[in-house]
Amino acid sequence: MRTKIIIILISIFGVAILNHIVTSVYGQTPNAINLQKLNSVTIQNTSSSLPATANAKMNNQDIPHSIVVALPIRADGKIWTGTVTFTASKPIEVEVLHKYLPVVKPDVKHGEPSNAKWFDGTPIALSTMTMFSNTPVTITDKPYSVGSFTFVGTAVLFHKTNGQPFSVTYSLDAVAKDLTK
Repeated sequence: MRTKIIIILISIFGVAILNHIVTSVYGQTPNAINLQKLNSVTIQNTSSSLPATANAKMNNQDIPHSIVVALPIRADGKIWTGTVTFTASKPIEVEVLHKYLPVVKPDVKHGEPSNAKWFDGTPIALSTMTMFSNTPVTITDKPYSVGSFTFVGTAVLFHKTNGQPFSVTYSLDAVAKDLTK
């Protein structure tokens, strides 16, 4: 019942209510909406990026990140499947994350997929949507990132690996599903 009331309030009051239910579920990500109890969500939102509190490391050097979490990692083990369409103020990267818990760790011959640790320490594999990665669309001499894609994964985020701030408007329709065992 509470979920239906929240969805109705979001429909009526739009972003004002949405911004009030935003929580800081994953440390540095107040743009991550607490969707843990919703099994389906339809969102239209504009968010400004925030610096990630835990920067990625490459060659022992910090890589600053600016991020917007559109769909956070769920605590219940479900994954998201859906569609997102977006426009960003600057060329950005788009990623779908997956929990990375290989039953058998890949050997040197096969190699590991791109992976890291989420802000709470959860191991994740990264699917960078390369068709959008820093590929600007120029409108009135200003570069933007725009796109639409379907996804299946643990989380969806927009980011810049150089730490440069940006804003993104997105429409997202997703369902949380149990993994087949």
